[in-house]
Amino acid sequence: MTVALGMTSMGAIFVCADSNVVTNDGMVISGYKLAGRELGASGSFVIANASDDGNASNMVAEEILEELSKGENRRNLEATVKKVMKRWHSSYVQGTPPPMQFVLAVRSGMQSRSLYFCEPPSTVLKKYLHESIVVGTGSPTIEPLLPQVVLGPLRLREALIRAAYLMYRAKKDHALLKGSDTDVLVIAEANGDVRQITREEMKAAEEIGPHVDFMLRYCYLGLLGVSPRDYPPSFPEKMNESFREARERADQIAFPSLEGMKGI
Repeated sequence: MTVALGMTSMGAIFVCADSNVVTNDGMVISGYKLAGRELGASGSFVIANASDDGNASNMVAEEILEELSKGENRRNLEATVKKVMKRWHSSYVQGTPPPMQFVLAVRSGMQSRSLYFCEPPSTVLKKYLHESIVVGTGSPTIEPLLPQVVLGPLRLREALIRAAYLMYRAKKDHALLKGSDTDVLVIAEANGDVRQITREEMKAAEEIGPHVDFMLRYCYLGLLGVSPRDYPPSFPEKMNESFREARERADQIAFPSLEGMKGI
């Protein structure tokens, strides 16, 4: 499995995933693991997957969205998703179905947006508002960081920058994720507008990651177990200078793909 992440923000909800896809013969190739449906006032859906079989998980994701696009199924979301996953899972008469997990983001009206953790054959779990979801190989790295990095309601730009940092950390720690891009689909709460953040925008946001790690590392060195005689007098000044430089870089991060999006 690779990694997928779902988060909420003020006025929006989004999913993201790395671009490395595992094929059914175990090879890792570049691909796309997101899908979405924009249905106007009646609802919008985006979904990300992490799996040991990228083709199978993309197929199941499309089938989930196809069923949710039918008006009668939107009122019974959990049952609809379970039905699709069970149907796929039961088709493996011989052999074991490849493991896969999904992060489903739903906007069903104003002030109504939710994240769901989904896993075949029948797990569909709705998360509380402002609770994030991470699945796949990168989850052991990201999950311990979530309470420290995602603090309270965030504006969309802030949430995307923090998601970029989390994806950077997952890629740093896991061989299957190294060298991959990050894909993102965002739903606006105001009108269900679905936007795709470009890979270039996310790459630029992820470049702040090493600077964050540098600051954390030197805070540890400066505060934990350092003898006063080994503490350089210039250390605080250098830390302030490094922070200012990193802050300037962070201020330059932008997401032009969101231009004109309502309510963010």
